[in-house]
Amino acid sequence: TVLWQLAAVMALFNLAGGMIGARMALSRGSGFVRAVLLTVVFSLVAKLGFDQWNA
Repeated sequence: TVLWQLAAVMALFNLAGGMIGARMALSRGSGFVRAVLLTVVFSLVAKLGFDQWNA
C-alpha cells in the first residue's frame, strides 16, 4: 500500500530542495557545485569503507 500523506510530504520537500539547489547552483557558480559534489562523493566513499570495515 502507498502512504499517500507521506508521499505528498516527500514530494513537496523534493520540489523545494530542487528549486533551492538550482538557485544556489546558478547564483554561486560551477565551483560551488563541484565542491558540493566532491564533498558528497568522498563522504559516501568514506561511509561505504567504514561500513565494510565494520561488517
